[in-house]
Amino acid sequence: MGDCSVESGVVEFYKNSTILITGGTGFIGKVLLEKLLRCFEVRKVYLLIREKRSTAVGDRLKEMLNDVIFGKIRATTGSDSILAKVVPIEVDFQSDAVISAEHQRLLAAEVQIVFNVMASVKFNEDIETAINTNVLSSRKLFQLTSRFPGVRSIVHVSTFYSNCHRPHIEEHIYEDLPFGGYENILNIFRFLSAEEKVHLKQLILGPMPNSYTFSKRCAEVMIRHQFAHLPIAIFRPPIVSSAYREPSPGWVDNFNGAAGMVVPACRGLLYWIRGKEDVSLDVIPVDYCVNALLAVGWDNARSNRKRMEDAEHPVRVYNYVSQGNPLYNRDVGSLVVAGLQTTVARIFGRYASPITSSVFIRQLIIYWLLLQASIADLFGMLAGKSKKNYVFLKRVIGLDEATSYFRCRSWTAANDNILTVWNALSINEKRLLPFDMETLDWREYFRSFAPGVSAAIHRCELKHQLERKSARGS
Repeated sequence: MGDCSVESGVVEFYKNSTILITGGTGFIGKVLLEKLLRCFEVRKVYLLIREKRSTAVGDRLKEMLNDVIFGKIRATTGSDSILAKVVPIEVDFQSDAVISAEHQRLLAAEVQIVFNVMASVKFNEDIETAINTNVLSSRKLFQLTSRFPGVRSIVHVSTFYSNCHRPHIEEHIYEDLPFGGYENILNIFRFLSAEEKVHLKQLILGPMPNSYTFSKRCAEVMIRHQFAHLPIAIFRPPIVSSAYREPSPGWVDNFNGAAGMVVPACRGLLYWIRGKEDVSLDVIPVDYCVNALLAVGWDNARSNRKRMEDAEHPVRVYNYVSQGNPLYNRDVGSLVVAGLQTTVARIFGRYASPITSSVFIRQLIIYWLLLQASIADLFGMLAGKSKKNYVFLKRVIGLDEATSYFRCRSWTAANDNILTVWNALSINEKRLLPFDMETLDWREYFRSFAPGVSAAIHRCELKHQLERKSARGS
């Protein structure tokens, strides 16, 4: 399963521990779970999972553990006993109890470490839904964990962009929420019509680009006000993208962020993305993100006493950014095409810039692509096929527009806490948990990026085919 046999403070911290994870079926959560099972002798991992599309939590877990990401574990002797350490618990954050009384007693007796990775990353969600998922659900989780007497470390995964309206972001919680905070906002919304809520949305968001970043900002303030007495820390990663090396180079399982913007190139389409060429992107590979998250979980526990003595900033914040090894928009195009499968694509990519700050040029490209997609769908309909090219392109355009804010701006940040964690690790620990962005080779990373996205597209299409066959069979 790889060389994970390192004796260290971090390894000892997780050895024989019982861990609770929310968001374990998501992108970061899967990699976190896989790393814990493969490299740490944990006793047990509880996953809070909700029922989805009438699929029971046990079946969802079984399906997830059959994912390619757990291939290294499944290929080893004793894999059944390792995977058996994962225990699903049905959760409903819409209810007051969240989980059953029996499960509450079980977790209270056993859990020592908590990773809150759950989040709704839909940028254009209405404010109420975003706050309900990213703030109120987290509040219920922390209310639950406050009754765990043996808990040593709780890490809440936020986002570096929770304060993206500021050009410089420190490692502390900013409490200047509009309208007196999210509770006042929800109370106001109770008396408004749907149309009035839409009109009020931009006033509430102010300089924030979307409801996702705003709700994550609210969650941090909620933690500061209500749960600073717990051994809790906030971890702020930026854009989390495909894996660098673990579980395999280029692995990704969704198209929500950077991977989604590469889908047109993987399908042989030229698509000009909106952005400024000289802006640096804060992109973190998912395996580096998880390694840093695991190290933060350990550091938070060992520095808990010192943290509690800091009256001004009782909740430690870790800004995890790639400032020491910048990636610029102007370089992304040539880096991406280097990993494309065909020679023609690689040659053409040398002369094509996929980034433009010109709204006019980008709109011309979009009109041309939409026309092509419509014609292709017309011929497809005549051949008895479904219309999918136009729908696919509209999704890419929507993703582009939702994320362009982050490609048109740069930020500076303090990251002393994350640097302190890295410097506290031994040489062997750094090999086990590499997350220093200065050690990352962007050229090596992007050689696997496009192939990884292509593999994810293939898995997604195969899954849909199987689902359609199953639906016809039933």
